[in-house]
Amino acid sequence: MYKVFFKESRFLLTDERNLLKTKEQIFIHLDFHQTKTFIIQKLNQPEKFSVILYAEDLEELFSIFKSCFLYVKAAGGVVQQNNRILIIKRSGTPDLPKGHQEPGESIEQCAIREVEEECGLQNVKITSHLTDTLHIYYRNENWYLKKTYWYAMNCPANPDLSPQKEEDIEEVYWLPLPEISSILCNTYPSLRDVFEKVQINSSATF
Repeated sequence: MYKVFFKESRFLLTDERNLLKTKEQIFIHLDFHQTKTFIIQKLNQPEKFSVILYAEDLEELFSIFKSCFLYVKAAGGVVQQNNRILIIKRSGTPDLPKGHQEPGESIEQCAIREVEEECGLQNVKITSHLTDTLHIYYRNENWYLKKTYWYAMNCPANPDLSPQKEEDIEEVYWLPLPEISSILCNTYPSLRDVFEKVQINSSATF
């Protein structure tokens, strides 16, 4: 199953027949061009949507879906320390540090670099892989599908935090884990799965 976000809307790509019984809008893949046309039409409509795209071959369906976009990779991290996680505020919205992968860079190196640059940190270490997210955006007359790899991280105690202003980051701050729920309605839909994963992992450690 693939969950792909576009602003407040969502595509759910699946090969699970039981999901065809839901009340969401359902599109069954039969033809390449028909499916591609449907995807683009949904993206260009002004209304918010939640659509299930079904095919017996999920990987074929995802390949068709990817062909509608320029595909890019990014990585980011959730830095945890003393029962808190590091949050950035970008253009007024609670967010997590992340960015695009550069040529010759591994996805893990990208995650560390972006977290260090956007938060003013040093010596950030990856502890585990958390999850991956997919979301769509439109820029410079092109549609993009971005896959972001998310990692749990740690850093030296009591670091000095410095927001990367040139990336429109206004603030970097520590958020207590029990307060994650307070920002879910104000952050990006694609990040909610990441925060929920953090909550699940933190609960499992107690």
